[in-house]
Amino acid sequence: MSPYSNLESGSSGLSNGTASRRAVATSRSSSPHTTVNGTNKTRRKNGVIASPLRKIRRDNNRDLISLSIIRFVLALLILIWFGVMVKLISNLSASSSSSSSSSNNISAEQSAAMQKLSEKWKNLRFNKDGTVGTVRGVIGKDKGKDKDKDSSSKKKHEKVEEPKPEPIASIFELSLLGNTSPSDFRLTTPNAPSCSEPIDADSISFTLVSQLSHDRIWMLPYHCKRWGDNPMSIVIFTDEDAAVVKNKLVIDGCSKEHLTVQTVSKTRYDPQGTDYPVNVLRNLAFSKVKTTHLVYADIDFWPSESLHSILNIQSVKERMASDSKLATVVPVFQMNRRCRAYKDCRDDNIPFMPKRKDELIGLIKKRQASTFDPTNEGGHGSTRYISWKDQKEGSYLDLPCIRSNRYEPYLAVRYCSELPPFQEGFSGYGKNKMTWAMQLRRSGYQFSQLGEAFLVHYPHLDSKSRLEWNKKPKELQKVDSTLVVDVLESKKGSNIDLLSYKRARVDALFLDYKDWLRDNVTDSSRVPMCENALNDDVRLWVHRDAEDESEDSESEDNDDGNDVVEVNEELAKDTEGGAQE
Repeated sequence: MSPYSNLESGSSGLSNGTASRRAVATSRSSSPHTTVNGTNKTRRKNGVIASPLRKIRRDNNRDLISLSIIRFVLALLILIWFGVMVKLISNLSASSSSSSSSSNNISAEQSAAMQKLSEKWKNLRFNKDGTVGTVRGVIGKDKGKDKDKDSSSKKKHEKVEEPKPEPIASIFELSLLGNTSPSDFRLTTPNAPSCSEPIDADSISFTLVSQLSHDRIWMLPYHCKRWGDNPMSIVIFTDEDAAVVKNKLVIDGCSKEHLTVQTVSKTRYDPQGTDYPVNVLRNLAFSKVKTTHLVYADIDFWPSESLHSILNIQSVKERMASDSKLATVVPVFQMNRRCRAYKDCRDDNIPFMPKRKDELIGLIKKRQASTFDPTNEGGHGSTRYISWKDQKEGSYLDLPCIRSNRYEPYLAVRYCSELPPFQEGFSGYGKNKMTWAMQLRRSGYQFSQLGEAFLVHYPHLDSKSRLEWNKKPKELQKVDSTLVVDVLESKKGSNIDLLSYKRARVDALFLDYKDWLRDNVTDSSRVPMCENALNDDVRLWVHRDAEDESEDSESEDNDDGNDVVEVNEELAKDTEGGAQE
């Protein structure tokens, strides 16, 4: 038998199978059962040869169908993905075109203008007149905010050079006195009521006035609590808006109705913090006083909790009503730092800041407080501290004389036009308050201290202005202050550039002020200088006048704190009366 006989038989069988299927198809309508049986018989008859090839063909057909389905599905997925991507890209394109339409639709002229603006940006400076605000808000803040907003969208799409820092503006553009330079000295306070207008005791009221830097805002709520719900006029050297600062203070307990807050831009006038415009700020604070009298105290001097009530004692107000040039001295003390490290340990200090006289005396007995300032006897040495210890509440004690031109007490005075202003040329640390007291004395003010009332100094760290004042050339680092002039006049000091130091500049301005005071203010002093008054000018870095040379400079040798030590020792005693001052 041929090896291919089965295959040939299979072909024959395949033909027979086809004929059989046709027979089945022909007879399906007449006898389905016969068709089925016939078909089955045919399959059984030819199945041995036909089944393998039919199976192969059937498998191949299935594979082709499966492959076609897979291809179709893949093609469909690709089409779907492509459609999604096209839609996504179109959406992103539409969003980008809407957000940057100004830059995509910029005309040639606009592009040229923007390029020109970019070139000019590096030379941009704020307009002097346009950047000065009002004292009702932030003084010195920029007014060009709307223009900045208009150009902000352009700046986002442009690469421009960083603007140069804004030049430091002159603080005198805020002067209420019309000053334009440090050597402009003034006699009176503008826009205040006349001192010649009579007032009665019942109409007298008081405003607590102060100024401060941004880092001491935290002290204000303590002043508010001690002063009570009574008028306060405050100027703060900060870039914050006045309304924002006031809202914070009201939340912390200050009176919304009685608190007046002004702010002056630190960034504009003293970004380095070394030339704090203290006297400009003081005059601005004075300008908002609406009461007959004011009490001035720097923010680091906290009032006793009874100060306002003592001032409102009828006998006190009657004395004030009778004398428009009464300068009521509020004695000043200081509390020692409660931690040994040189840091601001507020949590330790604040609970011990005395509110009442008995608390203050208790700290003095423990050597934890003293008169202010033991290292500067001239500053407050004219106040009669020993007498104050036993002085009755609300009683007055006139000072017999002033021991030093450096005397700088904190005062309650009538707010009126004849009141001398603070001389605004004195900024930063040094002689900014003592010059005011000098002018008050020469103008005829009577200095009289008030019983029971006091201020207490918070032991803060040295300010940047104080550190700037302390700078010395190496030739003077270890030289006693009374010998500075001798060193400067020697060969050793001939190469020192004095005007590069803050202290020398202040001393030179002080001498100019003394000349102005002598030439422009008639000496109407009611309180003379003491016979043993200290020779203050011996400490100046600059020249001394011939009259200074003739003064008894030995009195300066006593300015070593010895008298202050004796005063504090007497205050610490339990016995009343004390030693004679």
